[in-house]
Amino acid sequence: MLLELQIQNYALIRSLHVTFDTGFTVITGETGAGKSILMGALSLILGARADTSVLFDKSKKCVVEAAFDIKNLALEDFFTKYDIDYSENTIIRREITEHGKSRAFVNDTPVVLPILKELASKLVDIHSQHNNLLLGDSSFRLRVLDAYAKNDALLADYQSVYNQYVAAERQYQELELQQRRGIEERGFLEYTVGELEAARVSVGEQNELETKIAFLSNAQTIKQKLYEGTRTLSDDDGGVVGNIRDVMNGCLEVAGFDPRLQEFADRLDSVCIELKDLAFEFSKMEDSVEVNPDELERLQERLDLINTLEHKYRVDDESQLLEKLETTRAKLEAFTDNGERLEKLRSECARLHDSSMHLAELLSESRQQVSQKLSQELVGKLKLLGMPDAKMEVEVEQAPNMTQNGIDKAVFLFSANKGTAPTEIEKVASGGEISRVMLAVKSVITTNSYLPTVIFDEIDTGISGDVAAKTAKVMDDLAARRQLLVITHLPQIAAKAKLHYFVYKTVDNDMTYTQIRKLDDTEREIEIAKMISGSAVSDSARLTARELMDL
Repeated sequence: MLLELQIQNYALIRSLHVTFDTGFTVITGETGAGKSILMGALSLILGARADTSVLFDKSKKCVVEAAFDIKNLALEDFFTKYDIDYSENTIIRREITEHGKSRAFVNDTPVVLPILKELASKLVDIHSQHNNLLLGDSSFRLRVLDAYAKNDALLADYQSVYNQYVAAERQYQELELQQRRGIEERGFLEYTVGELEAARVSVGEQNELETKIAFLSNAQTIKQKLYEGTRTLSDDDGGVVGNIRDVMNGCLEVAGFDPRLQEFADRLDSVCIELKDLAFEFSKMEDSVEVNPDELERLQERLDLINTLEHKYRVDDESQLLEKLETTRAKLEAFTDNGERLEKLRSECARLHDSSMHLAELLSESRQQVSQKLSQELVGKLKLLGMPDAKMEVEVEQAPNMTQNGIDKAVFLFSANKGTAPTEIEKVASGGEISRVMLAVKSVITTNSYLPTVIFDEIDTGISGDVAAKTAKVMDDLAARRQLLVITHLPQIAAKAKLHYFVYKTVDNDMTYTQIRKLDDTEREIEIAKMISGSAVSDSARLTARELMDL
């Protein structure tokens, strides 16, 4: 049960403190007074997200704090699970700093929003007029069925196994994709190793090939030059050696006249010997030089292969090609085949699928078993809400696929008039009818749940007159079993309450603030009279208000 609520620096609220009691409490006020602001602040306690836009004073933090009596809710295991100090009077606090940072605390223990939401779901159910649209959502309709059938434990078991199945299926698909890519990669590695091994590249080979190719490309010219050199150096007439020998012989003829001439002749003889030897080497090399186009083509192809491999594998030389070969070999040797692991995952997916399907079928059976009874109870509630000819049928149909909600989809068929066949509620119900159906739904399922506090935020939109009185009666019956807070604009509902809070605006130093105060009996009578007749309260309006309160 919600005991008290404190709000500081939120929207138009500078500072506010409200205490609550068991039973039926209403909150009223003029449009725009700040009733929705109050619910917004309470939503922070229940895990809603917020930012600095909620700050009244942008230089200060916003603090919203609520106290709950939880002694009869058996929540000790929850507090133990998340290592939170347990207290029968539990304090939940949210802080929004001026820098936009949000913090949440349960009994002064910091918690993350998912934990706060999980706790809040066990304490409070807030329903606003906007939630009426949920009647068109199959997931919401299934939640209604599950709440009525008290399927909490079975649904939790199913969702746990289903989530495991989804996770395993995702893991299997990822591993299967990885395996396919791995097989492709292995093929590429094998191809790379085969290509580099077949090339048999050696370090220094590229330079050697370039030298040989350059020589063979010019073999004809080299051979011609060697031939010409041999002829020029020959001992024949006109050859260099012959001419030098003539000079040498001339020196010998006159050597007797000067010893230096003999020395010249000896030196010339040495030159002749060296040149004759060089001419022999020229001739010998000329004979060895072979003009071979086939060999030149073979060497060029080999060099092209090495250049192509270097470009393909983005390396600079043969040594790096050999390094590429070794690293690729290592990767190939380390390659892992996930086939066995895939098979185990496939079996696990099949097992989890069968387990999920079994639990989903149990869930479906439970829903089908209560659907007719739920339909009857909803019709009964709608009669109490002024719809004597209403028909309501809750049907459970097979969903196309297994989902987080099981293998079902829920359909609410509705008819407000006699002689009209029930049709999907979202197609035929008016706004006021939707409000009453939702109130009937909430009334039925909260009767079957253990939620200690239920809040209706203008759920009575679109109804008035006698229907409003009947709606008030249904709410009053609901409040007999739990704490009920209702924000309303209807005097019939406000008159049924045990406590009545009034939300209003004040202006101080040109600043507008939202405030709230509890009304005594006299103030309640006046406020309800205003809700009946407007701002000008007549005696008849006050009399009507008093009669409503006395009822």
